[in-house]
Amino acid sequence: MSSDAGDGILVVDDNPSNLRLMVDVLQQAGLGVRVAPGGRMALESVAERRPALILLDIRMPDLDGFEVCRRLKADPETAEIPVIFLSALREPEDKLRGFAAGAVDYITKPFVAEEVLVRVKSHLAMHQSHQALEALVHERTRALHTVSAGNRALVHAQSPDELLRGMTAAITTTGGYAAARVRLRDGRQQLAGMDTEPVTPGPDRTKPDGPCLVRRTVDLPLLVLVLPLSDDRGPLGDLQVAARSRDAFAEPDDVALLSELAGDLVYGLRTQQSRAALEHSLERTIEAMAATIEVRDPYTAGHQQRTTQLADAIAVELDLDPERRKGLHVASAVHDIGKISVPVEILAKPGRLSATEFELIKGHPASGYEILKGIDFPWPVATIVRQHHERLDGSGYPDGLQGDSILLESRILAVADVVEAIHSHRPYRPGLGLDVALEEVQKRRGTLYDPQAVDACLRLAAQGRLPLETA
Repeated sequence: MSSDAGDGILVVDDNPSNLRLMVDVLQQAGLGVRVAPGGRMALESVAERRPALILLDIRMPDLDGFEVCRRLKADPETAEIPVIFLSALREPEDKLRGFAAGAVDYITKPFVAEEVLVRVKSHLAMHQSHQALEALVHERTRALHTVSAGNRALVHAQSPDELLRGMTAAITTTGGYAAARVRLRDGRQQLAGMDTEPVTPGPDRTKPDGPCLVRRTVDLPLLVLVLPLSDDRGPLGDLQVAARSRDAFAEPDDVALLSELAGDLVYGLRTQQSRAALEHSLERTIEAMAATIEVRDPYTAGHQQRTTQLADAIAVELDLDPERRKGLHVASAVHDIGKISVPVEILAKPGRLSATEFELIKGHPASGYEILKGIDFPWPVATIVRQHHERLDGSGYPDGLQGDSILLESRILAVADVVEAIHSHRPYRPGLGLDVALEEVQKRRGTLYDPQAVDACLRLAAQGRLPLETA
C-alpha cells in the first residue's frame, strides 16, 4: 500500500456549471481541487498526480464514469483512491452498478452542495484512518514475521555463530529491515544487510539499558533501533536493527516484539535451544497476531478469543491429548488471520455480501495457511487453520475435504467457530443467542459437524460449563 495520501480532490464532469459549483464549494472549505471535463482526461490526470478522492460523473461522452471507476480499481496504484459518484442517474440498478464498480458513495443530482462537502470530508477522514491502520498492520506483520524467523533460527542453530547469522538474516531477509548487527562484548560481531558501521549512541552501549533510537545520516538516512542483550547474569552486547522508514519503530508494540527477539537471542547464546522457551515465544507471537487482526477488524473483536475458549473446553471434554490441545489452542487463536487479506470494507459491511465479496471471505482459510505455513510450529497449526471451514459431507472450503480427511482439531474448531459466530453480534445482524447456535450444530450433527465435538459442546452447555454468556 502506498503511503501517499493523495493530492486534493479531482472533480470529473462534462458540465461546466457543475464543475464551477463543486470547485467553489470545495475551495471555500480549504480543499485543493482539480477538474477534468471527461473520463479519459480524468484517467490522465490521475496518472500524472494521484488525488486524495474523486467526485465522478457517470454520463460523459468519451468514457462513462462506470468504466473510469473500473479502470481505477483494476490498477493497484490507484485502486485505493475513494470514488464518489455524482450523477443524475437515480435508479437503484444504477447505484448498484456504481458500488459494484468500486465506489464508496453515490450522490444523485440535483444535489445540495453542503451535503456533498460533508460526505467528501467524511470519506477523506475514513480513508486516512484506513491508511494509517493498514500501515500499522504492515509494520506489525513485518515485526511478527521477523520474530517467527528468529525463532526458527533459534531452533536450528547448532552454534553461537550460526545463531547470530540466522538472527541477522531473519531481520533483513524475512523482516525486510535495511540492516542488522549483533555486537558482543567478547568481540564477536555479525552483520547482515547494507554495509554500515555499527551505531554507538553512548560511551558503553553494552550496558543493560532499554531500547533506544539513533538517527544516522552519515551515508544514508537510517533509523536504528538499538536493543541491549542482557539477562540476570549480566550484559552480552547489543542488537541493532536499521530501517529506512521514519515510522518503522513508531509503535511500542513493534519495539516490544523486536525486544522479544533480542531476548530470544540472549537465551540462545546463553543456553542453546529449549523447547519450552520456543513454545512460549510462539504463543506470544500468536497473541500479537490475534491482536493485530482484531485491531484491523473491530466488528469481530473478541471472536477469536471466545472461539479459542470454546475449542479449549470441547477439547478437554473430549479428553484430547494435551499436546494436541496446545496446537488447537494456538490455531484457534489465529484461525481468522487470513482475513488480513480481505478489505476492511467487506469485513465490516452491514448488509448482505455479494457473490464476489463472499468469495473473497471464503479465501481466508487458504490465506491464513499461507501466512502460517512458514512458521516452524511443533503442531500442524497452518493445516488446522486451512481446514476450519471444511465440512464432513465435503461441502466446505477451500478443499472440499470429507470425514476423517479433516483433522480432528479442525473439526473441533469448526463447531466452536460456528457456535460463537451465531451466538454473537456480527456486522450484518445482532447476536442470535446460544439456543439458536446449539440448535444449528445439533441439526447438522454428522452431516456438517463432527458428532463427538457436537455432543461435547451440548454436554458443556447442559451443565452450564460452556464459556459463553447466555444473556
